[in-house]
Amino acid sequence: MKHPLSLLALACSLAACSGSKSPPSAAENATAPAPATTRQDVKGDDATATRVTVYSGGYDQLANSGVPQAGMPGYALVDHRLKRTLKQGENAITADDVPPSMDLEAASLRPLTDGIGIVGQRYVAALSGTGDVLAQAIGNKVTVEHTAGGSKQTDAGTLLSAGDGLTLALDDGTIKVIRNYDSFSLVDAQTRLPRHAALQWTVSAPQAGDADFQLSYPMGGMAWRAEYLARLAKGDGCQLALDGAALIANRSGESFDQAELSLVAGEPNVERIQVTGSRVTMDRYEEVAAAPAPPPTVRESGEYHAYDLPGRVRLAHGSNERVPLFAPRPTVACERAYVVEANGAEWEPPQPLLGPGYRGETGKLAVTTSVSIINSKQAGLGQPLPAGRVRAFIEGDFLGESMLPHTAAGEEIRLDVGKAFDLRAEREQIDYRLDRAGRTVTETFQLTLTNGKRTDATIRVIEPLPRWSDWELVASSVPGKKKDARHVEFEVPVPAEGQAALTYTVRYRWSKDVTP
Repeated sequence: MKHPLSLLALACSLAACSGSKSPPSAAENATAPAPATTRQDVKGDDATATRVTVYSGGYDQLANSGVPQAGMPGYALVDHRLKRTLKQGENAITADDVPPSMDLEAASLRPLTDGIGIVGQRYVAALSGTGDVLAQAIGNKVTVEHTAGGSKQTDAGTLLSAGDGLTLALDDGTIKVIRNYDSFSLVDAQTRLPRHAALQWTVSAPQAGDADFQLSYPMGGMAWRAEYLARLAKGDGCQLALDGAALIANRSGESFDQAELSLVAGEPNVERIQVTGSRVTMDRYEEVAAAPAPPPTVRESGEYHAYDLPGRVRLAHGSNERVPLFAPRPTVACERAYVVEANGAEWEPPQPLLGPGYRGETGKLAVTTSVSIINSKQAGLGQPLPAGRVRAFIEGDFLGESMLPHTAAGEEIRLDVGKAFDLRAEREQIDYRLDRAGRTVTETFQLTLTNGKRTDATIRVIEPLPRWSDWELVASSVPGKKKDARHVEFEVPVPAEGQAALTYTVRYRWSKDVTP
């Protein structure tokens, strides 16, 4: 029976060849000169000069992601400061253990020391399985153990091909095909197969000495979202204490120690590129300047907002880190309300909708408990709030949770935290009239509101106006006001353990040059 290559046997074979890291193979030297090699991982002291900028979006998808790979959800920018000791002339330098989720085609190395030049860059992928190992072992000396005639045999030779069996060129000149083998080992002590993904560069130095570099690359596999905790105070008014934190998910395949962290509330368009193959070689490329590290603060970042966190954090692969997003706000003015809203078409129609079915949701409707906040300094906030989940409590009792979208300073925040147990609503269309000659549609709705509480309640009714942009409220049993271009709003008092009815009529008009 045919067995796959034993990676454990391969690793042991490599370890027995040398106690240190082996030099590049002849195949690798075909695409880069053979200068002195300085090989250091992007870890240890280098990690103290690492900046990670993580963009919001893709957090929930990332939590269910599998094996780290290019093109996975999330987006982050990584900047490493590297120090290398160079000899005069050309040098080969390497960054090991780069994350598999990186966009390797966008990776760049920028010299920070004067006179250093970048000659070439390439990417070497880690071994991904038996087939990858066999492909890279072709042309090297191997030994193959197999069973023939009921007895174990070992053949040594140069691996010529690996497909339907292994084809070896034996030392006596014989070509042998072994279709079923038990194990496979590398013999040549100079052979080096990549055990980790790595970026390699050829750099030129006018003189020997230490040189600083900036390695920059974008990657997937890292995302964040905001998490808020709102504690409401009891009483007739409405005040709450608001805490904000950031949840950062790292599924990139790499950990970042002592990293400076920036979180950007925004989702830039990203062209996802799935890269295949073991090597990508770029003979020349343009150097990309890295942005300087800003002080810890909330700042504008292009069309987005960035949060530069003070201190340094560890972002371990597979972790979900929680860090404070801003100082707690102990007193924020708010407004509690009961709201009923019939869902209607949210898009603006290109012409008037004349069919009687365009009336929004009818029948029994839920009454939600909402908390509204004006994101202003006067209310105790007044700062950009990134998208995230808000959990609301009142003296230890859980009210519910709601998703907050990206909210700029000055905007209104409405959190629908749950359904009111003792309040009910029922909506029906009681009249519909189409006057084509007069170019109008007139319709009447009635909402019956029920209050099972022992205290009076006021229910805010938000009604959709989906038919056309030109409308007017011609009659209502309770005064209404325009909420926006597509909604009208009513405040309806409902007595304790009683009912109240809201009836209103709306009329749509269109001009002669509009064809319904």
